[in-house]
Amino acid sequence: MRLLMLYLFAVPALLLGCSSAPMNLETERRAILARDQAWASAAAAKDLERTVAYWTDDATLMPPDMTALHGKVAIRQYVAGAFQAPGFGVTWKAQEVVVSPGGRMAYEIGTNQFTIADSAGVLHTSAGKAVAVWRKDPDGVWRCVVDIWNAAGGTH
Repeated sequence: MRLLMLYLFAVPALLLGCSSAPMNLETERRAILARDQAWASAAAAKDLERTVAYWTDDATLMPPDMTALHGKVAIRQYVAGAFQAPGFGVTWKAQEVVVSPGGRMAYEIGTNQFTIADSAGVLHTSAGKAVAVWRKDPDGVWRCVVDIWNAAGGTH
């Protein structure tokens, strides 16, 4: 009987002790915003390795008027080419970040600006809109798994 009582009280207590603390989604949202700001700074500085590090190894990049790029190797090549383009510059800012209830995925909606020189060397800046899908990897770090952007367009 003593063994049964011990079992009835000890096992549930042990199981409750093993449960993880609930995830704070606001803390996760702030972590993504901080990573996004650091990522934007790396891109503005044209730091190729730091910029590419924010994508997952299996990420998909969907630039305007291009086919999708899959994987970090293809993304690195695309970003390296962009950084070498005369007059190239990029900035972006998150407008909204929503973290999934489970805390493993999130999406971000934001705006961006790209600057590039035309064939005469004249710089042109275009405004855009973007969506990034973030995934919290097993190492606990948020990385972008899908990244898409396009021109902001006119008002309707």
